[in-house]
Amino acid sequence: MSSGAEPRERGGTPTLASIAAKVGVSINTVSRAIRAPKTVRPELRRQIAEAMDELNYVPNRLAGGLSGTRSDIVGVVVTSLYYSEFASIIDTLQSALLKDNLQVMLANTRYDPDQEITLVRSILSWRPAAVAIIGVDHPAKVTELLKSSGVPVIEMWDVGGGIIDSAVGMDHEGAGKAQAQHIIACGYRHLAFLGSMRENDMRARKRARGAASAIAAAGLPDLVHSVRQEGGRPALGEELVHELLDHHPQIDGIICNSDVVAFGVLKALHERGRKVPDDIGVIGFGDSEAANYVTPSLSTIRPGRHRIGELTAELIVARINGEEPRTDVVDWELIARNSTRPSRSPNR
Repeated sequence: MSSGAEPRERGGTPTLASIAAKVGVSINTVSRAIRAPKTVRPELRRQIAEAMDELNYVPNRLAGGLSGTRSDIVGVVVTSLYYSEFASIIDTLQSALLKDNLQVMLANTRYDPDQEITLVRSILSWRPAAVAIIGVDHPAKVTELLKSSGVPVIEMWDVGGGIIDSAVGMDHEGAGKAQAQHIIACGYRHLAFLGSMRENDMRARKRARGAASAIAAAGLPDLVHSVRQEGGRPALGEELVHELLDHHPQIDGIICNSDVVAFGVLKALHERGRKVPDDIGVIGFGDSEAANYVTPSLSTIRPGRHRIGELTAELIVARINGEEPRTDVVDWELIARNSTRPSRSPNR
């Protein structure tokens, strides 16, 4: 293979010429390996594929394959379509981008790292004007692909980590800390963190870490974790709270990873004859529409999801127009309702 200088597009984006130089073949051979792979012998196809992966090359699906062409597409990569927080962000983002004649191409990774790599590759092949992606913690290959793509990248929902380009999000560790501080201020002393905790859901882990730090600062018993590596749903909350109280009957305060899980917790506590908020306090995260309509109404953290969508759209347009990268931190709000006792001290 050739080890000489590798031609690239402006901004360092790899091209067919980059791959050809790396493998030591013609550009036409690389093109045939991509568009008509059966016309290239298997060993050479393997070498070309390895070079493409090493250089983070993504084929151009736009008509004509012009190297400098960009579309009016904004790729939006989310980890789930189940939670209302993400739906609100996407809806606000899409509405704002339409005003600038930008179209959303949506991809859902379902918290699967391999799927995230595949979907990011696919979106980049359409030469998007920008990419907006949930979170700041990605598989290494996704980070490499986005950094080498030459397009603006806005990471959404979180800001606590290494930023690729720009970010708009909230302090999840601070939100978890606020959940715990509120429930402590309401007089609860034996606390648990309950819900979905998938391996690569770093936002949930940050909230759990924030809750644990607040509990330690208050000098209370260690936070009990009752979590599973699966999607959050009401049935999960119902199952976990039964397991939790069977093994830890002293628990009198439950910090839920999401409102959806908290709804199942409230149902299970009612079935066990445990009164909320008198016997046990419950706080959620997300402030979904149903949070104010369940009985008792759910105390929760309200993320600035619409603001995140608005600022992400503004930042996408700004970056497309050549403005400098930036990070915007969006505030959240503690919503105290009837699933926790009245607070004994001022809280955020």
